[in-house]
Order: sequence, then C-alpha cells, then structure tokens
Amino acid sequence: MAKNILVTGGAGKLGNYVCPYLKEQGYNVTSFDRVPLVMGDTSANSKAGVPYVYGDLLSLGDCMRAIAHAQADYIVHLGAIPYNTETQPAYARDYAHADGARFMQRTGEDDTMKINTMGTYYVLDAARRLGVKNVIAASTYFVLGIGFRISGTSFVPEYLPIDEDHPLLPEDTYSLSKYLNEETMKAFARAYGMKFVAMRLLGVFYEDNEFSKRVYKFGVTVPEPKPEEVDYMVSNTYQFVDARDIARFVELAIEADNLSPFEAFYLATDTTYVDDTVDVIKRRWPSLMILPSSLRR
Repeated sequence: MAKNILVTGGAGKLGNYVCPYLKEQGYNVTSFDRVPLVMGDTSANSKAGVPYVYGDLLSLGDCMRAIAHAQADYIVHLGAIPYNTETQPAYARDYAHADGARFMQRTGEDDTMKINTMGTYYVLDAARRLGVKNVIAASTYFVLGIGFRISGTSFVPEYLPIDEDHPLLPEDTYSLSKYLNEETMKAFARAYGMKFVAMRLLGVFYEDNEFSKRVYKFGVTVPEPKPEEVDYMVSNTYQFVDARDIARFVELAIEADNLSPFEAFYLATDTTYVDDTVDVIKRRWPSLMILPSSLRR
C-alpha cells in the first residue's frame, strides 16, 4: 500500500531531491513550503508532478491544513533556516576571532530560533492532533558544537570516533535550534507515543549545483592551516552527504520497523581524504590530538 508523505520545506534544494525520489519509489508525496509556486516553474518537483501546499511553519493552522491535504502517514520535516542569524557587536574585541560570529544584520536576529524551533513545534503539534505518528526530520552535526564557534574556543570531542551518544554542546542559534528540535521530538515521543528519526547532516552536496561542486570533492588533500588561522576557525571538515543519499535514507527510515521512539543518525556519504584520516587530523585539527589514546574508541 502506498504511503502518503508530507515534506516540509519541499520547495527547497533538498526537497527537490527528496520529493521526486520518494514519488518515484511509489509514495504519494506532497510538498509544503512558504516559497510561492510560480507559473512556468521548472523545478524537479514540478517536473515530477509533486502536489504543492503553500503555507507557513509558524502557523499551526497552515501545518494542520498541509497534513490534512496530504492525508499524511509520515512527515519529512526539512523546512528550516540553515544558518545562525544572531549578530554580535561589530567592534567587540571578544568576537574578533569567533568563527560564526555575524556582524552584518541581513535578517531578523531571532529568525533562526523562531522559525526552526517554533516551526518544528507547530509541525509536531499539528501531527499529534491529526494522528500522524511518524516524523523524519533534518538536524545537523553542528549540534555537537562543532560548527559556529561563537565562544572562539576550540571544539574538542570527549572521545573519538564521535558517535550518536556523544554530548551535544551547541553555541549559536542554528545549532541550538536543532538541538532544541531534537529535545522537542523526544518529548513528543514520550508524551504521545510518536516516532522520530533525526538526520544529523554533514553538509549537503547537490550534484547539479556549481557551488557544491566547488566545495565538496572526493580525493581531497587537506591543506595545513595558514599561519594566521587558529585551529577553531577551521570548521570545514571536507566531508558531506549527497542529497541523493539523504533521499535514500529517508526511504529506509520510512520502511524501518526496528527503530526506537527517537533515533539520531549522522549522515555522511564517505570520507573524502586522500591521506589517512589520523594524519589529516594531526595536520589540520591538532587540537583533536590532545585526547589520550584511551578516549579514542
């Protein structure tokens, strides 16, 4: 029997991979987004004939309307702002070397926290009101605290290799919002018997996007930091997850029947390094090598 899937943020770049793929696999897919659908749209969703519902994640009514329209059995929650939006004082000495500190305000400072956290809450609340028990949501590996280092301190893992049980210590509004989203999912799982899969994405590669092709590559010889660079400022780990693999993972999560009420997974396509990973870490992220060998699992 075909399952009905609602994809929030379906008009985005990742949504235009996930929606057509799921439809090709035989699911009934509906896209939900606040980006208006225009005449002559040539997106992958339009080419695949994916139905579209216009609405805002911050409206409980819109979320309920989209779920009802899709007659959803599952929700794939991709809708979010994918970066931090809080700004720091432009001339504050404390932020001179903070990786991820923003000094130019281009949008509302509370946009990331508001849209990501409350948007997720409304989606989940609409789901529980309408009896939808299964949600697969995009999270990020930034929840570790490895992304935008507002404090200006180095990220040092408690043990290696990092797994899904590693402590989460976010600093900025983006990683904090995703951390709070995961906690919200856990709460709904406890309270309402719902099931959740959180996809902690390691930077998304789009095979039809020129920027992605420039940033994400296989066979990378990781350069040493420049003299003026500080270890905590080098946040690019030269790893990624292909959008096509995310779409496949969503399908696997939908079909899985052995998952706990809340499961988090780090999604990465493959290692991209030419050299041995340990040698790469020694050269590019020396702070990671301060861990005693007993903490490297």
